[in-house]
Amino acid sequence: MRRASGLSLCLLLAAQLFVGNAMAADEQGVFAHPLTPAQMSALLGPAAKPLAAAPGLRGRFEQRKYLPELPKPLLSTGEFLFARDIGVWWHTRTPFDSVFILTREGARSRDEGGAETRISADEQPGVAVAARIFFALFALDFEALSKDFDTYGVPTGSGKSAGWQVGLRPKLAAMAAVFRESVIDGTQNANRIELRDAHGDRTEILLPEVTILSDGLSAADRQRFAK
Repeated sequence: MRRASGLSLCLLLAAQLFVGNAMAADEQGVFAHPLTPAQMSALLGPAAKPLAAAPGLRGRFEQRKYLPELPKPLLSTGEFLFARDIGVWWHTRTPFDSVFILTREGARSRDEGGAETRISADEQPGVAVAARIFFALFALDFEALSKDFDTYGVPTGSGKSAGWQVGLRPKLAAMAAVFRESVIDGTQNANRIELRDAHGDRTEILLPEVTILSDGLSAADRQRFAK
């Protein structure tokens, strides 16, 4: 079974936080609608405004990875914390307990047995790229994302269920080797992504509960990032 490299995991996490649950648009059709950064900003304006000022987010996640050689998807669940001035803390609780932390300085992970792996951004430039993408996604800054991706988008739904669907395709060959394209659905909050990788695998990540930390991070939250 294929395992994600440090870079691919970083890029996956960078992609997976800012997604939603509006399912009306066709996931292939979104790529027929290229958008400029200005058009993307107009499409995502209502969702981007509260995120732009938020110091952090927290929530739960459910991830399903579909592999051609397996009849059922691999399921993992857990919780995450994003701190704008620090990075992301991603805690998988099932089926195995592990923690992944991504910052501008690097990435580190700890498995269920306590073994720790570290990747420095100085040693692996891909980590810095992943962090840059992640922070742009957090702010829904598609002007920044347009430097690394071709961007696409359409509005979805109407009334209270009105939302948007966004497509991202990497411009750089190094990123394209990790994932082919992402389809992101959203409303006011983020809770779904589909990531299609270069091997034909598909990953779906749901974020059923997301809370904007408008009052900032607690001391306990910041301690999660302690080295």
